[in-house]
Amino acid sequence: MTSQTLKLYGLTVEEIEDRLKNLDYDKNAVKTYVKEKYLDAFLYVESKGNDELYTLALSKIVKEFEQYIYADRDVSLYERLYEVLVIRNKTVSLMEQATGGILTNNLMAFDGAEKIVKVSYMIPSIKGMIDHFDLNPFKFTVNHGVSNETAFDIASSIRSKILSDLYIVCVSTLAEGNDLYYNNSSYTAYVAIGSAAGVKLFKVDSDLKKRDFMNQVAKTICFKLINILK
Repeated sequence: MTSQTLKLYGLTVEEIEDRLKNLDYDKNAVKTYVKEKYLDAFLYVESKGNDELYTLALSKIVKEFEQYIYADRDVSLYERLYEVLVIRNKTVSLMEQATGGILTNNLMAFDGAEKIVKVSYMIPSIKGMIDHFDLNPFKFTVNHGVSNETAFDIASSIRSKILSDLYIVCVSTLAEGNDLYYNNSSYTAYVAIGSAAGVKLFKVDSDLKKRDFMNQVAKTICFKLINILK
């Protein structure tokens, strides 16, 4: 039996199925199966007997979803990130206010992770961030709480103290004390990924429940790191 497993991040099951439905390939050549698991998706593509038509169809499917594919087998985003870090021989330093340590906890579950994770911080309050990383408190007032600038400043502070290849900082409006500036039913995370090539800043907005929001931020960071390290 000829088949291929693809792991994707960033699309729902419905979005994947709609794209497959509208994609121009021989639907009689392949059988597809899609399921969502913890915010990422599993796409299974199986030949119905004609391997030549299957290969053509699979090529079109891969091209359609290439920007969302992070693995060609059934592995989690965390496992794939760990593999890429090992392959690229990269170390990371993290500050995870927005994710509550989800990234560190998942990475440390793998053998040899202590050689990859140089340092990990989890400081849930704005006051704690200001005190520990010697930040300018006025910036929080000007920016109405945490912001991209906060994430950048923390990444810069860690970089000045710890030698690492990557610096990942994720802060959010969940931070204790942020309610002084921000009051909304949705959450926002600000992420900085620092490397020798510079700093990439991005934002994640969500109206998910707190736990789902934290998982979404963690998985988004994983996905972006995997693509950066390709």
